[in-house]
Amino acid sequence: MLLPLVIGFAFGYIGSMPVAGPISVLVLHLGLAHNSRLAFYVAVGGALAEALYALVAFWGLSTVLASYPVVLPAAKVVGACILLVLGLVMLFYRVRGATPAVPAARRARGGKRSLVLGFLITAINPSLMVTWTAAVAALNATGLLAMERRQALPFAAAAGAGIVAWFATLLWLVGKWRNRLSIGTLARFMKAMGAVLVAAGSWMVARFVTGLLRP
Repeated sequence: MLLPLVIGFAFGYIGSMPVAGPISVLVLHLGLAHNSRLAFYVAVGGALAEALYALVAFWGLSTVLASYPVVLPAAKVVGACILLVLGLVMLFYRVRGATPAVPAARRARGGKRSLVLGFLITAINPSLMVTWTAAVAALNATGLLAMERRQALPFAAAAGAGIVAWFATLLWLVGKWRNRLSIGTLARFMKAMGAVLVAAGSWMVARFVTGLLRP
């Protein structure tokens, strides 16, 4: 039972390293804006949803995608919209210096909302099913782990833990280097990231529309 835990953790940790998805960008954005606590809640919420995708993929229920091919184009549109919204928020976000103290009750509400936000952003992205299906298929091809249903839950739970561990590492790195950067530099960096996300989201929408109009 130890092997699915180790492999699942490694898949979750390493697979979350590229700072490209909406959750990664949002966590980095909040970390740079001195909201590491909320960023961590977003990461946990996203990890919970992604662990569910990993669980479903391990159980071999990816045949749903084959039965309903419309899911993939819809997932791309949803992903594009998420990128556009996040990009616009970051373009117009004003980076501030010290963050004022927040009452404990308000911090608790903010933590719950961030947790739900992270979960929903990930849950409405069915393309992650394709990602985890490919990962599980590659794992199966290596012969390292037998695809037995009793190993699905520990694998998925360990994958979620690996995702959280990576984002904890990322936030630690951000916290270590953030104070060495000026507010102006942070603001320019955030706007640049926002512009990249808006461009990526617009390109994805344009491709989808072009595909619909193509005879």
